[in-house]
Amino acid sequence: MPVVRSKTTQSLRDDLAANVRHYRALKAIPPAKPVSQERGAWEAGIDRTMMSKIERAKTNPSLETLLKLANYLNVSVADLLAERP
Repeated sequence: MPVVRSKTTQSLRDDLAANVRHYRALKAIPPAKPVSQERGAWEAGIDRTMMSKIERAKTNPSLETLLKLANYLNVSVADLLAERP
């Protein structure tokens, strides 16, 4: 039976932060003009300070917030929490 390693809360926060920054950068159209953190938060329906805390791995967002972010970024919650290579 394979050994399942549990991730620490901080490693989940770090992965989430990296993924949110990555997927938010992909939404930039044209790529030379990135979407501001404030605009991204507004479009996702979350507070700008929450977006900042998520991108700096300083908070544990609620499931509702994760769902809003995933919907805004057109990805799954699993994609947001996936380990970045």
